[in-house]
Amino acid sequence: MIRGIYTGAAALNLYELKQSVLANNLANIDTPGFKQDVFWIEGGEEAPIFRFLGGNTPQFLGYMNPAPQPGVMATTDFSPGRIEWTGNPLDLAIEGEGFFVVNVQGQELYTRAGNFTLDSEGRLVTLSGDPVQGKNGDIILPQGREVVIEEDGRIAVDGQFVDELRVMQFSDLSSLEKRGGNLFALREGALGGEEKEDVVLKQGFLERSNVDAIETMVSMIAALREYEITQRTVVSHDEALSRATTEIARLG
Repeated sequence: MIRGIYTGAAALNLYELKQSVLANNLANIDTPGFKQDVFWIEGGEEAPIFRFLGGNTPQFLGYMNPAPQPGVMATTDFSPGRIEWTGNPLDLAIEGEGFFVVNVQGQELYTRAGNFTLDSEGRLVTLSGDPVQGKNGDIILPQGREVVIEEDGRIAVDGQFVDELRVMQFSDLSSLEKRGGNLFALREGALGGEEKEDVVLKQGFLERSNVDAIETMVSMIAALREYEITQRTVVSHDEALSRATTEIARLG
């Protein structure tokens, strides 16, 4: 019964984490380029259970996972979101694979969010003010009337070439980890990516989040019901343990 309480408490922790992941996905449903997290529960290795009765041959009863807490893992779903027209010439969307390169305090980070703007110095930056990177470093746009960004990433202002956007691709997307602000970084020890040559950019478009609102809401309701069922199980074990200890005391 005590193990039942421990197992139930571990399950409650899992469902709480699962609800947290789903809630974060839903909160970012309108965040351009956001990639949802997928929650995984991994059980440990099972151990055989036997019953020993005197000198008789042990009776095999089955298998049980001896770990009180199964493994928990949240991985990122990098599937693309839908691309929508915005009409803003500084909004960009990548068709297919690839990430924009951003300089954050000297560190190279990556993002799928192309809702860029200009700072006071004319640099192309994210909404957090981090410079977007071109072949020549920070992209500085001179004052002009018309900004044109070709599909291959070349940028021109009033017909004059300025720079070319860097777009990186990674053969193993699991080498990327979230760093907040809709940015990704290479995991420690992971192999780097390479610059994508066959880039297809769409100016005036944005890639939306890949979160499905209905599917996420259904998953949150299911997680809540699982939590409630497990909670009742823990209460039942606790009540049974309480009755058992009371009855033993009376027999004594």
